[in-house]
Amino acid sequence: MRHLLPLLLVPLLVGAAPAPASPLRIVILSDFNGSYGSTTYPAALRRSVDRIVREWRPDLMLSAGDLIAGQKVSLTDARVRAMWAAFDRDVRAPLGEAGIPFAFTLGNHDASLQRDRKLAADYWRGHAPKLDYVERAHFPFRYTFTFGNGRLFVAVLDASGPNVGADQRLWLVRQLATPEARRAGIRLVLGHLPLAGVSGGKNKPGEVIRDPLPLRKVMEEGRVLAYVSGHHAAFYPGRLGGLNILASGGIGGRDYVGHPGTARSTVTLLNLDTAEGTAIFKTFDADTGAEVKTASLPEQLNGLGGPLVRVDELK
Repeated sequence: MRHLLPLLLVPLLVGAAPAPASPLRIVILSDFNGSYGSTTYPAALRRSVDRIVREWRPDLMLSAGDLIAGQKVSLTDARVRAMWAAFDRDVRAPLGEAGIPFAFTLGNHDASLQRDRKLAADYWRGHAPKLDYVERAHFPFRYTFTFGNGRLFVAVLDASGPNVGADQRLWLVRQLATPEARRAGIRLVLGHLPLAGVSGGKNKPGEVIRDPLPLRKVMEEGRVLAYVSGHHAAFYPGRLGGLNILASGGIGGRDYVGHPGTARSTVTLLNLDTAEGTAIFKTFDADTGAEVKTASLPEQLNGLGGPLVRVDELK
């Protein structure tokens, strides 16, 4: 036994350190609604969903809104419900069958009219994503959750219109101060309207968040890695003051501010290194499948509330 004892102690003395957690893989796909009242989606969305569930198989999918094609008073309640049924069939169901969680913010086409907000709430309260919610009293309009065993914290704002006021800022301050947010290696905020103009066609008041500076300061002070937005349907990774901005693009994209002829449909893969608090991304043309090189994007966008300065990664 005198000779066996050292051998028995070896596993205790030289046990391997825990392997670092692998990056979280997230797909971002937004603004894929068709024309007003449409109960079908563009072919690029179907191709993107197929690629997500068959090829990429991410840990999570995020959408910055405009999931259906509402925001028209003449649409009937039955038509709006039919659009949510189409979303359920073509987006939520394939993701669910593949075991890919889906989290979202509601866009202007989903929830800017009171009737649309009621029907959106009806649909989502019956189909709430299985997430580790931190706060959901106002779900589906605003809520927070953690993901990846608490490594990622996401706050979802109600930014379907330009007025994101003091009540939401205070709510966000409180959410970013929770133990769950403080423990997370990465914090993201998801909202539909951007803080600054990205696309030329939407670069005007009412199409960006009004008075964005106080909201941006809340995110900077809360150590948010990025604000992920939609609405302008033009993918752009940028820096605004001390905050990363990830304009998520969309299906049927728009030209960048000051750069005509640059529209494209896009879907983005985001790899989050929660230990380092950084993220790298790859973006693909949803029509051709080709990668969109970040270096090919404008170095700066001088839109309303800007400028946005292009970044190659989020850190």
